[in-house]
Amino acid sequence: MAPLFAPRLAFVDVETTGTSPTRERVTEVGVVTVEADNDAMRVTEWSSLVNPGVPIPPEIQWLTGISNEMVRGAPGFTEIAADLAARLHDAVFVAHNARFDYGFLRAEFARAGIDFRARTLCTVRLSRALYPERSPHSLDAIVARFGLDPQGRHRALGDARMLWQFVQKLYARWTPAEIERAVDAVLARPATPVHLPPQVLDELPRAPGVYLFYGLNAHPIYIGKALDLRARVADHFGAEAVNATDAKLAAEAHRLEWEETAGEFGALLREAELIKTRLPAHNIALRRRRGAVVFSLDEGESRPRFAVAAGTAPEQLEGAFGPFASRASARAALIALANEHGLCLKTMGLERRRRGAPTTDPCFNRQLHRCLGACVGAESAGEHAARLRTLAVQWQLPPWPLGGALALIERNSARGREDWHVFDRWCWLGSVQTISAAEQLAGAGPRGFEADLAKLAIKALSPKSPWALERLALASTCDPESQTPASTV
Repeated sequence: MAPLFAPRLAFVDVETTGTSPTRERVTEVGVVTVEADNDAMRVTEWSSLVNPGVPIPPEIQWLTGISNEMVRGAPGFTEIAADLAARLHDAVFVAHNARFDYGFLRAEFARAGIDFRARTLCTVRLSRALYPERSPHSLDAIVARFGLDPQGRHRALGDARMLWQFVQKLYARWTPAEIERAVDAVLARPATPVHLPPQVLDELPRAPGVYLFYGLNAHPIYIGKALDLRARVADHFGAEAVNATDAKLAAEAHRLEWEETAGEFGALLREAELIKTRLPAHNIALRRRRGAVVFSLDEGESRPRFAVAAGTAPEQLEGAFGPFASRASARAALIALANEHGLCLKTMGLERRRRGAPTTDPCFNRQLHRCLGACVGAESAGEHAARLRTLAVQWQLPPWPLGGALALIERNSARGREDWHVFDRWCWLGSVQTISAAEQLAGAGPRGFEADLAKLAIKALSPKSPWALERLALASTCDPESQTPASTV
């Protein structure tokens, strides 16, 4: 056999308790090391079961044949870490869907206090590079296509052996120069998940925008924004990316769509809108923002009136405070304010009273000398309300700077694109690409208030805005009763 494309290769496979390197653990590691030894090659095999410290799910036990009983007496990863690191040292890390195996080992090594890094070669991508017309490129398909020995399939050492067999088959069918060119091409570009076409990264523009990952159906599983679509999507699948969301995307993504925008501001707006309307499974944090609230304070009153932020009419926002992520977070902020400045939680309606307690009882903070006494008449209701309003002004929505709608114009001269983002009283009406369309949008009537979009507008209009946006007041004949959603870019 001709000299290999690297002097030292480590064919690696790991079995795990699941798909998330941050939450799941390794249960078995198998390594076949191949290195040049004068004119010959020295092949060394090593494997070990690993006690993951957590139960192995039944479906994983069924797939791998590794049970909880088998790993109970096995060493923990920290006990094998030094030996394993030495076996992988200075070797090209070769694995099938290498991002998975490398990500798990990186996470386990990190927990053991070892910063492990290696050049990784994915045999899925190598198979694609040499056989672009053949599909699929799963390990089962490769075993069948090349007549590999399937003994030990789904066990770590057995799968590592199959990868070494696969490379030997390649050298029997291709010249060393052809294999080296394919390896160099694979090592020079980011990985793509098994189910996505290999050319998908090449098709992505180097431009701002949003991207949508899909699974097996028409519903997106993840939506993101980017200043550089190609670079950002590649980041999800780079060997260094080991977070739980990226691991799930690598396993589940079958299709990718994207939309360009003129810049980051438009991408943030579009991302927020798509997540609200499409509800992707893996955008949990952004989806939770639907529970955002605002509160108002009537003149002379200390009890805040809470309202769900989404859909609140613009005319009801004057003087409102917030938005807060949830009613609970708004209450927590007010309680912290009260504790710091001697406000009365009872007067503010934020203290739960025991059933049957006299209404003249002092609040709990008064008993701890942290309330100035509005609950017992030591501070008048008017004085307390005035103090609360003054202290809460830090959360008050700023007044809308115009009498009507405003366009924030975002330009990208390199891409020849111009987006007009139209707002009225902190409500985003949509984004279009001409002044006439922006004026039509301004006259269509504002949609309901959306907390995260309002925060973006407030940031954009602040003196320290991170975006270079031109502002233009729009003439409009807005009907306040119209709440028709606007079409977007």
